[in-house]
Order: sequence, then C-alpha cells, then structure tokens
Amino acid sequence: MYDASVARSTFDMRQLAGKRWPAPQWHHETIGAELSGPEPKDRMMSVVARMSAQTAPDFSAVDWDRELAAFAVRTPEDFPAYYRQPFHSVPGGYLSEAAAVGDRTAMEAIYQEAHPRRSLGVRDEIAALVPDDARVVVDLGAGTGDGAAAIARRLPAAQVTAFEASPFMIIAGRVQNAGVQNLRFEQGLAERSGLPSGSVDAVAITLVLHECPNAAKRSILAEVHRVLRPGGALVLCDTAQDDLHGYRGFYEPYREEWARFDPDSLLRETGFAAITAHPVPSPLWSRVARKLD
Repeated sequence: MYDASVARSTFDMRQLAGKRWPAPQWHHETIGAELSGPEPKDRMMSVVARMSAQTAPDFSAVDWDRELAAFAVRTPEDFPAYYRQPFHSVPGGYLSEAAAVGDRTAMEAIYQEAHPRRSLGVRDEIAALVPDDARVVVDLGAGTGDGAAAIARRLPAAQVTAFEASPFMIIAGRVQNAGVQNLRFEQGLAERSGLPSGSVDAVAITLVLHECPNAAKRSILAEVHRVLRPGGALVLCDTAQDDLHGYRGFYEPYREEWARFDPDSLLRETGFAAITAHPVPSPLWSRVARKLD
C-alpha cells in the first residue's frame, strides 16, 4: 500500500531543477514554503507515486541545446512575469526540461481515474467538442500538444496548430506527437498570438486559464475573439474552481483567484455569446461559446 508519509519524507521537488535555463533562488524558496505548509499533501504525493507507473515518451534522442537554439526566445526574461512561476513546484515551471518531459506522465497520473484511457481519453472527449466543419483550429496554451493531436486526429481535413509559449514543451510535443500529419507547433504567447484577425474557425483552451492571473485571462479571451471568424467557436475546458486547493504541495500561484472565477461572466465580458456547457470527465468543466459578429 502507498504510504504518503514515507514518500513525503523522501521526495523533494527541487531535485527536478534542470541544467538549462536554471531557475532563480526564489523558485526554490517558494517551492519549499509550499511543501512545508500544514495542509495535507496526500493527493499531490499520490500523483507523484502514480507517475512512475505511466508509459513515458522516449526523449533520449533529443538534443535539447540544439533544439532550443532554433527559438528566438532564449531566456526566461523574454516571458511575462506571470508566466515565470514555479508552477506545480517544478523549478523553472513550464520553462524547464523537467516540466516538458514529465508532462504526459503527470497528466496520465492525474486523470488515471477520470477516464479508462486516462488523460489521452480525456483529450479525446474534449476534442469531440470542436465543431465538425472546422478547418483551421488553434489550441492555445497547448503544452506538449496531446490535446491538439486529439483534435487533429478527429478532424483529418483540418490544419491544427498547437500554439505554446514554452520552447521546452514544444520540443517535447514534437517528439511525442510526431506521427500526426495535420498538426504543427508554433511558439508564442496566447494573449499576443500574431494570428490574422478572423482567420480561425475554432480555438481550444484546455487547463490554461487557471494558470493565469485575471488580467491575463481577459487578454487571452480577447485575443481569441479577435482571431476567430464570425461564427467561430471557442472550446474552453478547465478544472473545477475548488480543485486546486486539493493539490497542496503543487504550487499554484493563482489558486485563490481561480476559486472565484466565473467563466460565463468573463466570456460575455470579452464578447462571446451562445455559451453552452457540455459534459466532460470530472473534475473538468467545459464551455463552448461563439463569436457572433
């Protein structure tokens, strides 16, 4: 039987610190404060324990230095302050090799009980919400691209772009989703995509907004509204507003803001209409909204 107290005494998230783009000292201090807090860490440690049982992609052939050199952004300082956080108690957060190589195994562990095929099954459920007739689809904040790949497999006639800020996540995503022909990766910030106005049929945003402060949430949804064509759809999925408090030990910088988040209000505020909810595996929720003009 898994003993959380033993795991808690032997596992230190700081061991994940990468050699590339080293994390600042305050990351380690923040992670330490999160891990030493009085709240129970059992849920976090159960995910850590289950990660070792997942099938991990093989990144052994990746030349990380060569791949990183191909990106225009070269340091964490090129990213907004809100993004340079030690998300999930990983030094460097998303701007780290550790976050990228562990992304799928972490997601598989977290959603082990949500779907018979774990996170990849959840991704397929979300992909099913993208309109059948969409031909230009963008997954904003795509991470390593498993969600975008699910959309691309479902809609083989569509061109799907996995739009992601972190070069590390893109490098990993290109490896683990290499066989999906109608999927491409593009680097950039979700709130400043650079995509032409009215050029996209559908946008998917999954498990992104809870990682952003409120100002960034608004900016991202305003950008989605701009790039969608009239009649275009936004598929928005995220975790329950109280779910982050159950993962004490995984640092979530915007946990308190998320507890008060109202998706319908923000969607209306940023110009969306025809907002509908659709069932997705718990603890996720979904909204599909339209740009009407």
